[in-house]
Amino acid sequence: MSSLPIGELAGLGTALLWVVSTLAFTAASRRIGATRVNLTRTIGAATVLLCLQVLLARNPLAVGVEAAAWLAASGVIGLAIGDQCLFTAYVLVGPRVGSLLMTLAPGLAAIMAWSALDESMSALSVTGLLVTTAGVGWVSASRGPAGAAGAISTRGVVLGVAAAACQAGGMLTAKLGMSEGLDPLGALTIRMVAAVAVIVPLAWCVGGRATNEEARPVRAAWRPLVLGTLAGPVGGVYLSLVAIEHVPLGVATTLMGLVPVLILPVTRLLHKERISTRAVLGAIIAV
Repeated sequence: MSSLPIGELAGLGTALLWVVSTLAFTAASRRIGATRVNLTRTIGAATVLLCLQVLLARNPLAVGVEAAAWLAASGVIGLAIGDQCLFTAYVLVGPRVGSLLMTLAPGLAAIMAWSALDESMSALSVTGLLVTTAGVGWVSASRGPAGAAGAISTRGVVLGVAAAACQAGGMLTAKLGMSEGLDPLGALTIRMVAAVAVIVPLAWCVGGRATNEEARPVRAAWRPLVLGTLAGPVGGVYLSLVAIEHVPLGVATTLMGLVPVLILPVTRLLHKERISTRAVLGAIIAV
């Protein structure tokens, strides 16, 4: 039997991949619009996952109706609605503030799991969650993007909070759907296909009032789209399901919430941003 903390490692791996997808999808959304990014990356991810199922000669639908319904609901809540809100928030308030707002997800997920799954947590675990979340929030608030004070919109903040709530709800319903023993890859495939079924009509509805950015061809953002799709809805979301399969929901989503901390060295290398002492201390606290 392996002694490796599979769930915790998967949660940390999720956060690392979501750092990549956050930066990639923010760049793509600013070029072609959040709706088209959400549509393109979801269809692309669903295609990759279905091809994997064919290659592995597996049937992801070989699961009970109730489990499939929970997983489909998870895809709609977390991947269709939640990510649509998140990508729009990234455009309005930037990836740094958007990541900060997503730190609300662990607390919301823990509350939902306590209510729906009866997942109890010790006083030490609760303290750990609070300290981790405080560290993440401290790091994120230490320095915003240039001009953030005048750029942060109420709509962007509301959408960021909504995205956090949807992520928590999506993880909860995914865990309920995986209770029959379906593996994470099969669960992710069902979630992604359900998300496509919702995003396609959504994109059609908003297509008639596209902005200048949304009128650009998708190929204008193909590099960040490919990178973000492989890192986010394929690799990252798969690891997130592995995480919630092995550890309590609140613990898993707290580890996934380390994105604002892990994004610091990346922005330092790519954008030459100065990292303050406060940011370093906050990262140590969170870890």
